[in-house]
Amino acid sequence: MVIRPGPVRFTLPGPEGVTTLFIAADATELIGKTPMLQLNRVFPDSPARILAKFEAANPTSIKDRGMLSIIRKAMAEGRVRDGTEVVEATSGNSGIAIASLAAIMGFRARLYMSEACSVERQKLMCAYGATVVLTPAAEHTKGARDRALAYCAANPETTFFANQHSNPDNGLSHCKTTGPEIWEQTGGDIGAVVIGLGTCGTFEGLSRYFRNADPSIRIVGVEPSASPVFSGGLQGQHKINGIGPGMITENFRRGADRLDEILLVEDDVAFEWSRLVTRREGIIVGPTSGATIWGAGELARRPEFSGKTIVCFIYDTGERYLSVPELFSLDGVEQAD
Repeated sequence: MVIRPGPVRFTLPGPEGVTTLFIAADATELIGKTPMLQLNRVFPDSPARILAKFEAANPTSIKDRGMLSIIRKAMAEGRVRDGTEVVEATSGNSGIAIASLAAIMGFRARLYMSEACSVERQKLMCAYGATVVLTPAAEHTKGARDRALAYCAANPETTFFANQHSNPDNGLSHCKTTGPEIWEQTGGDIGAVVIGLGTCGTFEGLSRYFRNADPSIRIVGVEPSASPVFSGGLQGQHKINGIGPGMITENFRRGADRLDEILLVEDDVAFEWSRLVTRREGIIVGPTSGATIWGAGELARRPEFSGKTIVCFIYDTGERYLSVPELFSLDGVEQAD
């Protein structure tokens, strides 16, 4: 069987024009070009149009974009080759993306993650063949990162530290792909973009792209109220896996002057909005997605955004959060006689 070097494309005529379909040579060709969802059922009476970039349509999550960018660059430079162990600290999604890419591209993956992260994330990384090292919950992602760095320092000849919190190739992927996609999908009609602040790769790349495309677009971050480090507060305990890493990242520093505002979200609110979106839109989402959708709704209540488009994100599937206490219940289960 011959594997073609790129996607094989087909056109399919339909009532709304021609749709392009393709056969991918491998899963990396399925990354990006994700749809957007207008959240009409969550915001039926909103004076603003709220659109969610549906990054759950990637093979694993939005993190596929940045991790593919980082690893391809490292391979081109000879820093990742046969036998190299790619090491990263993660709250889950970046680790899952790296583990998936390891299965496709032939390197090994060693991933450090707080023990507070959901067991689904641990299992997903292990399913792809990665090694997962759990670190104390009280240390957040910062502790996982410190331990990952120490491991790389002890094994410099055989490891590559992906460094998603600082590596410019993370943000560059969003500047080159996610931003242009959103611009094309909205026709450039955007009032604000709401972004969860975790590694801040998405924030760095999108803030750069949209500042150049239209400086009037408001760039808004969301972080946990219980750990408002990006807002200048102290690290604290929170339950929103994916944002609030407990440290100021280099990605954030590079884009900080492009940030207009940070919204602080409570754990319970992020959880509530995860459930609300799931029940009303029929798409199960996790707490970070719930947090940014909540943030979009907060902006939509302001008079200056009436009639404008607000962009937020569905970063991944909520199926990887089913074990998180107090998020999704079993209230609908009945026992047969």
